[in-house]
Formats: sequence, structure tokens, C-alpha cells
Amino acid sequence: SLICFSQNYDSKSNSLGGGGLTETSVWSNFTNQAGLAEINQISIGAGIENSFGIKELNTHTAVFTLPVNGGVFGLNVTYTGFELYNESKIGLAFAKKLSDGFNVGVQIDYLGVYADESTNNRNNFTFEVGIQKRLMRELTLGTHIFNPIGVKLNEQEKIPSIFKLGFRYDANDKVAVFTEGELENEQNAKLKIGLEYKIIEQLQLRTGFSTNPAQNTFGIGYSIKNIQLDIAVKRHQILGYSPQFSVSSNF
Repeated sequence: SLICFSQNYDSKSNSLGGGGLTETSVWSNFTNQAGLAEINQISIGAGIENSFGIKELNTHTAVFTLPVNGGVFGLNVTYTGFELYNESKIGLAFAKKLSDGFNVGVQIDYLGVYADESTNNRNNFTFEVGIQKRLMRELTLGTHIFNPIGVKLNEQEKIPSIFKLGFRYDANDKVAVFTEGELENEQNAKLKIGLEYKIIEQLQLRTGFSTNPAQNTFGIGYSIKNIQLDIAVKRHQILGYSPQFSVSSNF
């Protein structure tokens, strides 16, 4: 299976059941490029995820944003695997604020699969589009489409086309609830639910749940001045635990 091409890679969204459509940080490079429009400083981030305790399935990520006149550019790189087999993704994004509370973003993706000693290593380009809209002070809508035109790596291997729709509800200054639905071609729909509680402004506790496959998620976030640290753990009912760590900062 193509592991890395259409997933979230930041610890925050993965600790919330995978719901990240309303994210407005440097990690919006992965979750919903429209969120980059809210960034007004140069930002960087890096992370690693260990899937099911198998080092050959480690995923390494790096992200970068650059605000300019008229919008925000984003760059992201993902590498999953090891020297004998790996999958990579490089994305170049641009986001723009169309009005107060209404953001759009688009990203061009390079996707590659490498297998050692193979004469049929594959690569191709596709794109993704995202929108964020604040419906009211407490409620924000996010939508995102990955690979909308159904680009394939080759005749045998399809790159999934995925549509996501979700909401963030800020119950108060401390509690936020995240819900998200995901549709992938030829797959059952997924439901994601997450909850974030701010113990103090610098410390956040998170938990979530997602279906198909059923996974419980947990996490914690801590900010030190302009540095954000996030830890997440996903639990698959059969395959076990996948810990993840990410760090980001702005200048």
C-alpha cells in the first residue's frame, strides 16, 4: 500500500483522531493548506513517527512557511521507509486569505516510490486544494481534496483520491471539539473525533478516535516561548501502538 501520500504527519492532528482540517500552523502544509494563510512569521517544523514499533516504517517530516505580500508559501517533505523500500512526498503550497475568516490553499505534490534493484521505480505529480471558513466565533469549517483528478503512479498502482470535511467547535477558552469525515475512492468512509483541553495556556491534553480502521489516539502539547512541542500515540486494535513526536517554531 502507498503509506505516506495522503496522511497527516503532525502530532497534534494525529492525537485528535487525525482531524486537522482547521489547523492554522506550519503543519497545515499536511492537513489543510488553507490554514497557512493565518501565519505571519517564518516557521519551521520537523517530526518523526514510528508505525507499530517497526523501524522500517518510520516516517520523517520537515515543513517550512514563508509569508509574502499576497499570501503564504509552504514547503513540506516526507520520507517513509528504509534503504530497500521507501516512499517520498514533496509539496509546494500557497495559501491566501480571501476575507476575514475565509482562507484557501493549493499544493503541488511530487510523489515517489523506490524499491532496491527494481527497474520500475515510480513517480508522478498531483495536487491538493483546501478551504477554511469561520462560520461563527465558535465554529470553523474545513474542507480538503487530495488528488482530485485521480492521478496514478502507473497502470497498476492508484494514488488515492480523498475528500475531507470537518468542523472545529470552541466550547470555551479551554475546550475545543473536532469532528471530521473522510471519503476515499473504493474505501469505506472514515469518522474522526477529537477533544483538546488546555490545562494552562502552554499545556494541552488531547484525545481522539477514528474508524476504518478503529484507532484510539492520545497526545500532549507544550509551548515554550515560540517553540511548540507535540507528542502523540495512536493505538490500532490489532497492530499496536504508533508513537509520534514533532517540534515547530516561528521567527
